[in-house]
Amino acid sequence: MPLTHTVINKLQPSSAAIESKRPDKHSDGNGLQLWVRYTGTKSWISAYRWQGKQQTLTIGTYPVMSLQDARQRNIEVKRLIADGINPKDHKKEQQATRDGKKLFNAIAQDWYSERKTYLAPSTFYRNYSAYERDIKPAIGHKLIDDITPPDILAIGKTVEQRGANEMAKRTIREVGQIFKHAIRNGLATSNPATDLAEAIKPHKTVHHSRITSQQLPKLLKDINAYEGDVLVKLGLWFMCYTFVRTSELRFMEWSEIDYKQGLWRIPADKMKAKRLHIVPLAPQAMAILEQIKELGFSDQYVFFNPSTRKPYSQNAFITALWRMGYKGRMTGHGFRGLASTTLHEQEYMHEAIELQLAHDRENKISAAYNGAQHLPYRTKMMNEWANFIDDAYAGKIDNLIRADFKQKEQKLS
Repeated sequence: MPLTHTVINKLQPSSAAIESKRPDKHSDGNGLQLWVRYTGTKSWISAYRWQGKQQTLTIGTYPVMSLQDARQRNIEVKRLIADGINPKDHKKEQQATRDGKKLFNAIAQDWYSERKTYLAPSTFYRNYSAYERDIKPAIGHKLIDDITPPDILAIGKTVEQRGANEMAKRTIREVGQIFKHAIRNGLATSNPATDLAEAIKPHKTVHHSRITSQQLPKLLKDINAYEGDVLVKLGLWFMCYTFVRTSELRFMEWSEIDYKQGLWRIPADKMKAKRLHIVPLAPQAMAILEQIKELGFSDQYVFFNPSTRKPYSQNAFITALWRMGYKGRMTGHGFRGLASTTLHEQEYMHEAIELQLAHDRENKISAAYNGAQHLPYRTKMMNEWANFIDDAYAGKIDNLIRADFKQKEQKLS
């Protein structure tokens, strides 16, 4: 006799079921059964034969699945059998599809594909590169429901250990944004990344003295008017165009310059991070080298002091800035900070800027770091930066913040 809701609601596990822990089975017909387990749970079961063997498939529980819905689902099972499909295999495939959609990486990729349509290319690739590097390896393979606050905090702490505290906070917030996307699409019900960024300690940064971007045109004019040592003057211009460290500039050798490609390859043993560093040289920087070459002071070092018979000291450059009136206001390192801030404000790719600055904490991200990474992009960026310096010197840019770098950056992507 077919089941009814009244009958189903009255069903309770029998004493035999409780003692044996085996379910009581009540038939509705057409292979549909309601199993009342010793715990009181009522499960809908579709019974069928497949390749001559009796099979059962759990299709739901009562009352979550009503009697009417259970009958409809049982009919679907019979249709699968008629089509030559094992209902159990079909259920596994559906589960795999559902799980696949709930993988964190699948949800993240969907979120990033949306953001790519409206973010600036440099911002998108900066964020996506951070995801691929720090987030995906840790939780990309997990179902979103299985990810816990400690999982997310561990990602932030790993980034924090590199000294990139602000990036660590941004990474945690990025995970939180992906969870919000999952919630909006019905793939998650809560956001375990909430408030976790507060667990990252603020980074204590020692800032080197440097001028503001608005003061750059005057500094360039002061450098050009400097009447001291010509090589020191050219060295300051070279730092403007390349924003290398003073130590890298001082020990630059002619043999490290690739004139054909316009590159300066700094050996690993000269770098703070102990890794090869490549500096694309804009035409302006190459012109400075040609001027120095014509002086013929040294066949080995570029910035060679003929008076001391060795490369210039660091004090030579800082003293020149002091004589121009920039004591306590600008250092050799200040060119790096100025370039970094301006390029970031104009949304150049974060990773490319950090690579060009040769920040050791960034290089340690991967043992497979390649000095030529993003080199075409960096070459164009450096050429644009050199042109920007020239425009600032010529007075074509009164306010650097208004410079239309964004349009130039889009040409690079």
